[in-house]
Amino acid sequence: MGAKVRQKPREEGGNIFWVTMSDLFIGMFMIFATLFFAYCANTGQGNGEAAKVVCETVQQMVQDMKNLNIKAEQKVENTDIKSEELKQEKMADVEIDPFSGMAKISDMELFKLNSAELTPKGREFLGKFLPVYFDSVMNGNLKQYVTYIVIQGHTDSQLFRGSYTRQEQYMKNMNLSMNRAYNVANYVFVLCKNKPYYNDLTKMLRVEGASFSKPILVDGKEDYKRSRRVELRLVLRPQKMEVLQQFLRTGNGSSYEKL
Repeated sequence: MGAKVRQKPREEGGNIFWVTMSDLFIGMFMIFATLFFAYCANTGQGNGEAAKVVCETVQQMVQDMKNLNIKAEQKVENTDIKSEELKQEKMADVEIDPFSGMAKISDMELFKLNSAELTPKGREFLGKFLPVYFDSVMNGNLKQYVTYIVIQGHTDSQLFRGSYTRQEQYMKNMNLSMNRAYNVANYVFVLCKNKPYYNDLTKMLRVEGASFSKPILVDGKEDYKRSRRVELRLVLRPQKMEVLQQFLRTGNGSSYEKL
């Protein structure tokens, strides 16, 4: 009996110890979180700042393209369009999302049917469009937020249909869309060989082939012409993670003097 009586205080003391440690950890977490978010606000970094720079860059980019007689429009990305919307808009050569910087080049005979080789008309158009796009991204404030520039090829689901299984058709279109993206990327290097950011392109430029996996729908049905396209997509740096890393590196308190 005596031994059991002595165990009770030790058990209660142990519970008090763990409760106290839990409160301590919660308190430390709250302090850390408060300082971190204050640090983000104080440095002006974060996804909001990147989005602002993207929007400003796209506005200037579109204007520069129009000055070269390129039919460029700002338009939020949408793969499911209503026919009523098409009646109210003009077909543009390039649509650029003001929030993501994604540029979609319409089916304007960049390539011949079932071919990945750029046509003379395609080279002429890209010769005007690509320098403006890459100058805007690489020479301005936007570059610091960009990790990769992805050139993505897309086909429609009509090509190779009937002669192959669904899987074979998909893979043949995958190969075609990849090669088209590759040739556009190769032309970027040709056009930008004298640019100050030329060497950076070898680290940032990527190509992808999407086959017919991302069709453009109009009233729920695939629009073959709109589905055949090339897109340039910006992959932005994860700003909040970079701020956290910087916050941890400067954890001696010197960065909080302005708070």
